[in-house]
Amino acid sequence: MSVVDTSAPGTTTDAAASLAVDDLHVAFGGNHVLRGVDLQFTPGFNGLIGPNGAGKTTVFNVISGYVRSSKGAIRLHGEDVLHMSRTQRVKEGIGRTFQAPRLILDATVMENTLLGRHHLFRWGHLAELLLWPPQRREETEARQVCMSMLDRFELADVAHEEAGALSLGSQKLVEVARALVADPTVVLLDEPAAGLGADDVTVLLRGLRQLQAERDLCVIIIEHDLQLVTSLCPKISVLHFGEIISEGSPEHVTTDPAVIEAYLGHGFEAEDGGEIHEVEGPLSEHHHIDHVEEEGTLEEVWTEDDGPEKGESS
Repeated sequence: MSVVDTSAPGTTTDAAASLAVDDLHVAFGGNHVLRGVDLQFTPGFNGLIGPNGAGKTTVFNVISGYVRSSKGAIRLHGEDVLHMSRTQRVKEGIGRTFQAPRLILDATVMENTLLGRHHLFRWGHLAELLLWPPQRREETEARQVCMSMLDRFELADVAHEEAGALSLGSQKLVEVARALVADPTVVLLDEPAAGLGADDVTVLLRGLRQLQAERDLCVIIIEHDLQLVTSLCPKISVLHFGEIISEGSPEHVTTDPAVIEAYLGHGFEAEDGGEIHEVEGPLSEHHHIDHVEEEGTLEEVWTEDDGPEKGESS
């Protein structure tokens, strides 16, 4: 468990959290990916950021049941879920997306979205084969829910097209819709805006904001676009080498010397207005960070090795 308080004043306590991660450790062989990670996520938008390989996706994988932790606890509304299967965690209210969409490409958009409601169905395949009226009503209602969700993300017109025929941006929106029709209380979004054009990002954010307000969802976002995450999330946690190094408001984390060093390396600091500048040493060749202008907007300072992001292996 962390012994250094990295949080800004007013950080949420465990008792108020929808999802709490306590002293989480994960190791693959001798490689320690997470080391005593403590996190509290509340209703609203929560950001989880950090350099590539920091362990962000591993946090999501442990929460959703794809990776086992060696130590720690994960509590959903106060109940530890680490002993539960992935399906049980979905039933309890945890939904997620992945960096690369996991869709059935030769199935339609509607069929992919319906999979998100599978755990809510009361009637099985036998009732479907027998055309049992309650089962048919249940499926009709599920299709209506899915169509309404697809409409929120401007996908209703392609509901009966194969998912493989859609652009990457549209596929990612389908996966978001599929996660949300499961009626989750906590939603894990792993780089939802990566690969999306400006129009798709607008559709994504509008739909997420509407649903969060209507359902009081706890939305947790891993995102490399700092402008997006700082404008959307009032609280951000920063992970580096498997440890939380900073936590708090966007203003707090983007001017925190520990965060600046994690992204840029030693020799950079933030001025009072939020602008980051080099005070000594050469610029790191493998990271980039945005800075906060006085009016609160973010602007990219520099970019090196600006090729496509690689999926996190940890």
